[in-house]
Amino acid sequence: MFISDLWKSYPEIIIGRYLVNTSFDSGCLTLSSSEIEDGWTMHGRFAHTPKIKSLDQIPHDQFDEWLVFEEPAEVYAFETMVNYCSFTPIDFDWKEKLEEFWTQVHLLRPLHIIGENDRVFFVSRDAMLVQRIQEAEQDVHGNTH
Repeated sequence: MFISDLWKSYPEIIIGRYLVNTSFDSGCLTLSSSEIEDGWTMHGRFAHTPKIKSLDQIPHDQFDEWLVFEEPAEVYAFETMVNYCSFTPIDFDWKEKLEEFWTQVHLLRPLHIIGENDRVFFVSRDAMLVQRIQEAEQDVHGNTH
């Protein structure tokens, strides 16, 4: 699974939201002139989107990490974790980095965080959406609820 598969299956994750890119192919997303014309901005090294109206607005590569907000946000500092290949928000062995991740999440309060390294991770404050995704994934993989 890729990030793009997740938001194609659940477009409400990003449609009508404001995104901040903290990692694009392990680096920084460089905005095109058309993205700038469409309202994308840079704050420090992070690309910030206008309100997302279409899935096609979001570029995708590997080792991407996106913070998703309900309102426009300005993020100037965030230590991306997606570049640690084995990082997951739950069971990462490097405890200091895991604590740092959650400290940032609590400080910034994004609605969702989506990351793709050697797997996809999704963190959300929307419990009903998380439950729907978990149930759908269990159905696809033949697991019981």
